[in-house]
Amino acid sequence: MENETTAESSTLKQEALKPEPVKRETLMWALLLGVLGDMLLREGVIGPGLALWVGLAGCAATGLAWRVDKTQLRSVAGWSAVALVAAGMMVLRDSPSLRFLLFLLLPVALSHIVMLSWGARLGRSLPVDHLYGLLSVPARALIGGAPLLDSLRMRRGRVVPRLMGIGRGLILALPLLWIFSGLLSSADAAFNRFADQAFDWFTVSDLTSHVVIALVLAWVVSGWLKAVLDRGHENLFLRLPLPRIGRDETLIVLGSLALLFGGFVVLQLSYLFGGYEAIQGVSGLTVANYARRGFFELVVIAGLTLGVLLVARAVTSSQRLYQWLALVLVGLVLVMLISAVQRFVLYIDAFGLSLDRLTVLAILLWLALTLVIFATTVLRGQFSWFASGSTLAGIAVVLLLALMNPAAWVARVNMDRAIDHQQSLDTDYLVSLGADAVPTVLDRLDQLPQADRCTLAAELLWRWHTMIVTQPDWRVWNRAQAKAVDGVAERHDFLRAASEGCAVNR
Repeated sequence: MENETTAESSTLKQEALKPEPVKRETLMWALLLGVLGDMLLREGVIGPGLALWVGLAGCAATGLAWRVDKTQLRSVAGWSAVALVAAGMMVLRDSPSLRFLLFLLLPVALSHIVMLSWGARLGRSLPVDHLYGLLSVPARALIGGAPLLDSLRMRRGRVVPRLMGIGRGLILALPLLWIFSGLLSSADAAFNRFADQAFDWFTVSDLTSHVVIALVLAWVVSGWLKAVLDRGHENLFLRLPLPRIGRDETLIVLGSLALLFGGFVVLQLSYLFGGYEAIQGVSGLTVANYARRGFFELVVIAGLTLGVLLVARAVTSSQRLYQWLALVLVGLVLVMLISAVQRFVLYIDAFGLSLDRLTVLAILLWLALTLVIFATTVLRGQFSWFASGSTLAGIAVVLLLALMNPAAWVARVNMDRAIDHQQSLDTDYLVSLGADAVPTVLDRLDQLPQADRCTLAAELLWRWHTMIVTQPDWRVWNRAQAKAVDGVAERHDFLRAASEGCAVNR
């Protein structure tokens, strides 16, 4: 018995000592990522530099998960991969709105790694877990590596001698590095350019900014990596007291919404199945005016209804009545979304396609999927699967939108519409779509009327020909911009001839 007690005590001591090396390793990773972040992100946030930095951060989180709790390894690696894919897709696309949606996936992935600290998993998490995870990311970034600093304490007063040794080593090494760097620079021109860039980085004026940025990034990253080490963290939102409503309140709130939505849907059914004549006869609007209004409002209604249903589910004490009314509301909102899609199609026929509407259509698709997931999980008593399913659906929609290249899609639809129906083309908007649309514009440029062809050719030359000479830094390189530059360079003579006599709107 005594031997067993001694062995158990020894095991507990080892477990107590084990976190200290892991904490120091976490700080080392954070410091390394801070320095690399300053080097990779200084020229710009979006680009291969961000993708490389996100990949390294994912490796750090996965490595720490392997050290601390191997059961979390797959989850941490999976969400790190999601962040890396999102950062990589930002290198491929140039559309600001699409890049914004892809950038939103980064905090989503980071928050899911934070959620692992209190045991939330796919299929075992509530919407408040996801909300608390998103709010915890900036909170942990502010706290930073403060909880890890106690691991730096050294035993037996070895701090001062150790620092003195490091200082003497630097004093001896720096003159030697300066002498040999000068000799190697004189021996090779390529190394000379590399050395000039390196020593430019270490100028006194820039050194302070480099150190500050690196330390700030290291502080933020250490707070996030600390989440990988935490276990048993509690979601404080679950402690908040919620008001309760009874059967009457549930019936009045959800029932009144069902009656309102039902009346709207009855009117929409005549539009959906009656054709253009029904739209003009019932609404008194032309088809173009009908298509112009209502699309965005219906998407907002779908999102708000989903929020109301989630809140009602949390506070109602009459779950059976709630399930029936919620099912009715979900069905009515889905019909509204079908009406929104109809308006979207009519709008394209009347006015052409826009990037904003295509982006909202993607949000509509996500809301429709979320409503279906809501009906198949929450209304069947499987509430823990809803938030995860909705999150995965949103990630899938954003990545699908990135793969389809929305700017090129908009350019293709509008140019084909102008060519087939001999209609005017909004060349200013077409050019504003950015580099993603340039290959599509070049492919169809010779099919346009002379006036539109002249304007577009002049705009393409003015916007993209100058980048042929001025190549961007590799850290902010963009594949869509590179393809646009190459395409304009290949057809330079044609564009020059087609743009004669056309002024550029600057």
